[in-house]
Amino acid sequence: MNNNQPPTGNNGTFAKRWVLAKRKYGHTRNQLTNETLESAFHSMLYKVKLLLKQHPAQSVFEKDFRFDNIQDAFVLHAFISSNVYLYLECSLDYVYRIEYAFNDCKQEVVIRQLLAAYVFTGRTKEVMLKPDFSTFFEAVLQFQDKKHIYSL
Repeated sequence: MNNNQPPTGNNGTFAKRWVLAKRKYGHTRNQLTNETLESAFHSMLYKVKLLLKQHPAQSVFEKDFRFDNIQDAFVLHAFISSNVYLYLECSLDYVYRIEYAFNDCKQEVVIRQLLAAYVFTGRTKEVMLKPDFSTFFEAVLQFQDKKHIYSL
């Protein structure tokens, strides 16, 4: 294999960044921080879903991408509803980060408080979905496999 090319998985797809991070960093501080962030992300996501369930049923897309090389080598987990977007990724520099966005979300203040937890410090980024949140959400519902779309 040419060292100038990214490592690939067994089926020729790009290796997931989180797998490469684990191989490269093992039990280093970076990897332990990544694992802590991932665990905290899932805990926060559970709380976000509870908050969203307090309002009328809505469709959401959620997928664990850790073992799926079809779409993106960087993403670990994605969740989007009509008013909240949460995306966990392993970046090129092997650091886990969370992207988030809101769209007229009644629980935004509480979710921002969850994102302000110490474990997320310096690892979150608010993004603007393009062309806009609603259009992005509708495209996700149309494009993604229906088995990852459900009602809260």
